[in-house]
Order: sequence, then C-alpha cells, then structure tokens
Amino acid sequence: MKKSVIFLNLLMLAVTGGFWLIVIIFYIIWKNTEKKRSQNTAAPSTTSAFKKFQGSGFAQESARGAVFEYASLKTGNVLDIPFAIIDLETSGLDKSQHRIIEIAVKRITQSGDAIDEISTLINPGNSEVGPTFIHHIKPEDILDAPKFAEFAPELLSRLSNSIVVAHHAAFEDGFLGAEFARIGQGIKSIPCVDTLWLARQVVDLPNYKLATVLDFFGIPEEDSHTALGDVRLLAKLLPILLKKSGSLKFSNKPTEFELPSTGLKIKTRVSNLKKGEIGWLANMMRKLPESGQTASSEVAMRYTELLTQCLSDGKITGEEAKQLSKIAGAGGLGAEQVRQIHNEYLSGIEKLALSDGKITSTEQKNLNNIKMQFGIL
Repeated sequence: MKKSVIFLNLLMLAVTGGFWLIVIIFYIIWKNTEKKRSQNTAAPSTTSAFKKFQGSGFAQESARGAVFEYASLKTGNVLDIPFAIIDLETSGLDKSQHRIIEIAVKRITQSGDAIDEISTLINPGNSEVGPTFIHHIKPEDILDAPKFAEFAPELLSRLSNSIVVAHHAAFEDGFLGAEFARIGQGIKSIPCVDTLWLARQVVDLPNYKLATVLDFFGIPEEDSHTALGDVRLLAKLLPILLKKSGSLKFSNKPTEFELPSTGLKIKTRVSNLKKGEIGWLANMMRKLPESGQTASSEVAMRYTELLTQCLSDGKITGEEAKQLSKIAGAGGLGAEQVRQIHNEYLSGIEKLALSDGKITSTEQKNLNNIKMQFGIL
C-alpha cells in the first residue's frame, strides 16, 4: 500500500474521531523501530566478523605468513601451550628498507599468569631509527645494542613451544621474515594469534587500533609505543578476548627451537620515567623487563658507585634515576638484576652499621630511608 493512501486513511480516522487510534498506531510503530535499533546494537555473536580486513596486510584466519601460521575459530586443534606475546619497534613501515630496532617478548600461561619477559634494543647496522618522536629511541641508543643476528637465538628460544601473540601480527610477521632472510635463516611456521583479528570477532568497533580496543575494555595505556609496554598491555587484553571468543584452533603443531649456545647479550631501556607514588628507583625497575643479562662486576661497580653518590644527600632525584637507568640499560640489566644490586648494597650498609655490635637510631633511620628510596618500604 502506498504511503499516500495510508496517510489519507489515517487522516479520515482523525476527522471521524479516531484520534486516539492514530496515537496507538504511531506508538506501536515507534516501539517496533526502537526494538530493531536495539537489536542492531546488541552484543555481537562471538563467531561473527564485523569488518573485513582482506589482503596480505592483515592476518587471515588459518592463513600462513612469512613466519606465522594464524589461528582459527573453526578448524584445527587446540594447543595447550604458553603464549609468547611479541612487539617490535621499527625504523619505518617498509620491511624491505626499514629495520627492527627493539624487540620485547612476554610469556604467559593459558590462564594469563606471567612466566617471564625480556626486551632489548636492536642495532640495525646503521644509525637510522626513524620517528624518534613516536618510540623515543635515539641513534646513539642503538650503537652498543646487539644486532638482530646476535639476538635471534634468544628470540627463537622464547618463541619455542609457544603460541605467538601480536596486535596486527602481519606487521611483526613481515619484519621478522625479512630479518631472518637477511641472516640466511629459514624458520618453521609458528602458531600465532593476531589480537586485531581476534578483537574483530567479538566486538564491533569503529577501528581496531590497539588504543581503541584497550579503551573499549577499560585497560589504561602505559608506555605505549615501547615494545615492552605494548606486550604488557596485550598480556592484559588477551585473556579478555579469549574469554569472549572461546578456544582457538591451529592447523600446525607447536614449533620447537634450540636453546641459544652463547650467553645472553641485550640492551634494555627505561622510557617515560616518572617519580609517581612509589618513587624514582621503584618506578625505574617497573619499566625495565623483569629478566635481563647477568650483571658484570664492572656494571655492578659503576651502578653502585653512582648510587652511593646519589644517596649522599639522602634522596634520589629524577635526573639521578635517569643516569642510573642508563647504566642498567647499557649493562642489559632487568629488574631482577637491579633488585639484586640494591639488596647487596643494602646488606653492605647493614653490615657496616653492625660492625660495632649495634645499630643506632640514626643508622636505622638511614637504612629505612635507603629502603624507601629502593621502594622496599
């Protein structure tokens, strides 16, 4: 029936006293419209994809990339192995021209509990680091960092028997494939889940940038655009997405790599250092990866000597904390190694205080202040 005829009929009803009938009809129409609108904005099914991302620029379900083989919600086998969350900072966006300048890996269990984490700057073989204003990595920062070939064995050992996780994983896949090709090393495909792909299976968003997805799920950003900061954020996001999506399936089996035959060589960094509520040194350790390389006697001595100077007036300033973080970073130290140096330093002060058989109130006050600076109290 044409709209004009419907309108004329309603008009006739109004003229003949059917005003309230018209009101009822319009109310029913309005309720039906609202019902359809609410259905369109309701929570999506966990098996529907809202936006299509086609082409090699995005991870596709069950597809195989240069290094990764991607997850599926439909076919394959469930793998009961840890997740290895990875993030890269690069000197640009073109994998054929630009290089990796930072790598972080954080391993977690299927239930989301932390296993370990590592992060290092990478020397690309030239002084090009790209957009420093984004990742805050300067040319001088990477000069004494390991090259990709030096870190590759450690990287593969961290990905061994794990499901790799990355946001927009095709980016990491492409750069890792290019770097392994440059050093002439072939890589067996590693099971991988792309959290960009996974997020679009369970929620409808205007875009699937990491910041957008984190904001939707109420996860505050911290140290974004640092490799370590991003893997830590993904470690919080992944369990939420998995709870909504259900089990992931993979067509390939876990990939096992050999343990590195040489000692670990890395260079860590501290970015966006602030005092916060916990103090400069405690915040510095939060921004270091939990694990690093063993502190050499030279690095430990340099760090301890500077620490003694910094504590001579009873407090650590922001500039002093930055200087200490540079020594720790250049030595490839993680929070665990710095914590050990602090404990040994504190133990030495306590022994010195006890050398006369007792700790005076002044000495105890000094010890408590050092503990507070270290974030122990």
